[in-house]
Amino acid sequence: MAILQGGSTIAVDDKGRVVIPMRFRANLGERFVMTRGFEGCVLVFTLDRWQELSQKFENGATFDRQKMQLQRFLYSAASEVAPDSQGRVAIPQELREWAGIEPNSEVMIAGCSNRVEIWEKLAFYDHLREVKNATDLIDYARDLGI
Repeated sequence: MAILQGGSTIAVDDKGRVVIPMRFRANLGERFVMTRGFEGCVLVFTLDRWQELSQKFENGATFDRQKMQLQRFLYSAASEVAPDSQGRVAIPQELREWAGIEPNSEVMIAGCSNRVEIWEKLAFYDHLREVKNATDLIDYARDLGI
């Protein structure tokens, strides 16, 4: 799979639809999965990546408390979607509410290696300002050997 990278500010129409940029659509495929994301975004995965994530839940105890909480968090809001002929996709209402995305607003659609994140535009930039001077990110990058 190609690396998903870059970001685009996109308008949300009055029906809650956004145009997924071509560079992302080409890698996401004809159908993909949207779900609730951490820190108030919408996560977007290819069907293959969603299957890979699902397989990880097959390991270990079925009734592990954290596992069940994470499954509820991700799967209760998951929706398989397909862009229309103009590249638009409707963000499900529950996910728009989760991310604070209003009709006739703007979102930031960001490629993040193996997923795409959709953020309410101002929330995205607020989040970046929070981590601008985060030394823990520098420490984490060092720990990864970057």
